[in-house]
Amino acid sequence: MNKREIPKGLRDLLPDEVAVKRSMEQKAAALFTSYGYREVVTPTFEYLDVVEAGTGGDIRKELFMFMDREGGILCLRPEMTVSIARLAATHMQDENFPQRLYYMCNVFRHVQPQRAQYREFWQLGIELLGASGIWADAEVITIAAKTLGEMGLIDFKISLNQIAIFNSLLNDSGLKEEDQNRIRNLVERKDLVELSRVLERLDIKDAIKESIALMPVLHGGLEVINRIPYAEHNRQAAEAIGELEKIYQALKLCGVIDHIVLDLGVLRGLDYYTGVVFEGYSPDLGYGLLGGGRYDNLMGHFGFPRPATGFALGLDRLALVIDRPQELPRRFLVGGTDFAAVVAEADRLRQQGCIVEMDVEGGSKEQLQNKLQGRRDYHLIYLGED
Repeated sequence: MNKREIPKGLRDLLPDEVAVKRSMEQKAAALFTSYGYREVVTPTFEYLDVVEAGTGGDIRKELFMFMDREGGILCLRPEMTVSIARLAATHMQDENFPQRLYYMCNVFRHVQPQRAQYREFWQLGIELLGASGIWADAEVITIAAKTLGEMGLIDFKISLNQIAIFNSLLNDSGLKEEDQNRIRNLVERKDLVELSRVLERLDIKDAIKESIALMPVLHGGLEVINRIPYAEHNRQAAEAIGELEKIYQALKLCGVIDHIVLDLGVLRGLDYYTGVVFEGYSPDLGYGLLGGGRYDNLMGHFGFPRPATGFALGLDRLALVIDRPQELPRRFLVGGTDFAAVVAEADRLRQQGCIVEMDVEGGSKEQLQNKLQGRRDYHLIYLGED
C-alpha cells in the first residue's frame, strides 16, 4: 500500500476548500439562528439497531459497520435525522415543543465513489420537531430556499411533492410489496420505458396504471395536480393533493415561490417520510443539492411520538456550483529587523480585518519580495533597516 493513499471515497480538504466550507457553514448558521433554530451535536456512530429502526428499508448495504469490545454492532451515521430524533427522545421529553434544531456534521455512506458522491461527506440541516400543518412545512421549505440563496445561488429550483399521493395509488393497487418497491424505484429514477413495461404486465385498474405512469412527468405549477386520473376516486390522494396546493399557496406568501416547482416524481429514498417531500437542484449539477420532508412517525420509533419535518443540504455538492467570494480581505506579509514594530503593525492590520502573515524567519526585504512572486493578492510591509 502506498503510504500517501487514503481510503477510497474519502478526500483531503485543502485550505481554500476549507475556507469555502466554513463560509457556507457560517452563512447557514446565521440564517438558521435568525429563525430560532439551535445547534446540536450527536455521536459520529450509533448502534445499528437505532439507525435501522429509523430508516427502515435496505439501508444496511450502505453502512460502515463494526463491533465494539462489548459485542455491540455499531455504524457510522449515514444521515442525521434519525440521530436527531433519538437525541430528542432521549434528552428533550420535558421540553416545550415545537423544538427547532440544526446541525453541521460529516456523514458516511458505503457508495460507489464518483464526482459529487463521496463515502464521507458534509451536511448541514434543520429539524422542526413537534409541529404539524402546512405552515411548519412552509417554514422548512422557505429556509431551504433561503439557504441556497444565501450561498449565492440564483438559478435553482426546489421540487415539491406530497408522498401520500403516490402511496395511496399503490395501496389501492393491491400489488405485492416487491412490485410496489420496484415501481417506486422506477418512478424515482424517472425510467419511463421500464416503468411502462412493468405496468403493462400488472393486473391493476387502468386508471391506476395511467396515474402511476404519469407521476415521473408531472412537473410544473399547480396545473399538474389536476392531471392524475385516479385521484378523484381515492380520498387519501385527494386530501394529499389539497394539502400540496395549500403549501404551494403558503410558499407564495413566504416569498420563495419563484424557486418552487411541483414534481410528483419526487419520492425520496428513505422510508420514514410521510407527507410533503422536496429536493433542491441547480442546473449546473446533475445531483440534488438538498432534500427533506415530513416524517411524522419517526420519533415514535424511539418512544416519543411527535410530528416533525426538516431538510439536509450537501456541502460538498454545493461547493461545486457556488461562485467563490469576489471580495477577499486584504492580505499582508509583514517583516523587518524591528520585531516589536512588526508585531504591532501586524496586530493593527488584523484589527482592520486584514489577513496578516508575519515573517518569522528573519528574511531580508529582497528575500520577502521573492517569496511573494506569483502571490499578487499579498502586499509587503518591511519595517526597520535592510
